Amino acid sequence: MVEALAWWGALFATQVMLIGRVDAVELAVAGAAATVGALAACRIRRAVPAAPGTPRARRPRAATLRGVLALPWSLVRGSGVLARDVLHGGGCAAGTRVATLQEGTRTASVALLLAASPDSCVLAITEGPDGEDRVEVHALRRRPSAVERAITGRGRTR
Repeated sequence: MVEALAWWGALFATQVMLIGRVDAVELAVAGAAATVGALAACRIRRAVPAAPGTPRARRPRAATLRGVLALPWSLVRGSGVLARDVLHGGGCAAGTRVATLQEGTRTASVALLLAASPDSCVLAITEGPDGEDRVEVHALRRRPSAVERAITGRGRTR
């Protein structure tokens, strides 16, 4: 119940911040959408199996928390990069790169964090020959974002 309420609060607050004019109808819609989203988030988290041979973790890993903390700055910077690219008609340093994730980082969290940034998207998450998870990212800039550096560790992006 606590998890569902936390999700509901976060989703409701996000919806209220994104709407222009707050009135009773918009609040009702935000509340209903947050309820559906919170229930879905709880069900999805429980449905995703843990990696074989590992206990199901209840707390996020340190790398995931660092990624969440880096997300606001990454959103601001990514929006600037995207706006610059749109205004100048392309020509940015877009490309793909493969990064090795820190051990214990959840791939679903990685996909969500990187997809939230306006200047990057996740193309694939695979297991490398050494058994480490790798993420292939398409990004509008050459340098990794703050979120990408947080979940991969410094100097581990290739």
